[in-house]
Amino acid sequence: MNSLRRFREYAPFLLRLSFGFQLIYFSQANIFHFEKMQEFESYLTKLNFPIPLVMAFLAAYAEFIGGILMVLGWQTRWVAAVLTFNFTLAVVFGHAVIGDAYANSYPSLHLLAMSIFLLLNGPGKPSVDEG
Repeated sequence: MNSLRRFREYAPFLLRLSFGFQLIYFSQANIFHFEKMQEFESYLTKLNFPIPLVMAFLAAYAEFIGGILMVLGWQTRWVAAVLTFNFTLAVVFGHAVIGDAYANSYPSLHLLAMSIFLLLNGPGKPSVDEG
């Protein structure tokens, strides 16, 4: 297993690709279909978020643009910090406060964990950040 150590710096790349494409795929529905954004706004309204439509746009664009930047590996730690904040809000206020089941919460939990991992570990190789 020690021979695998030389590939360790490529592990974040695989995580970035998976994470980034997931963010792009799920957030693009909100961005390119206003009806979906309105559904997101309604959900945030039920959770008593202030200015729910603005918050919906901020979350969707953070995830969409963040996903693109994650795939590229550009400004990875900054993007991961923004996404950590975003998914902390999602986990705490979108799931935990309302007593949501784990089955509904785990995607946000996993995205939060991935954000924290990339914040702490950086993008790995290949990435724009690492040159």
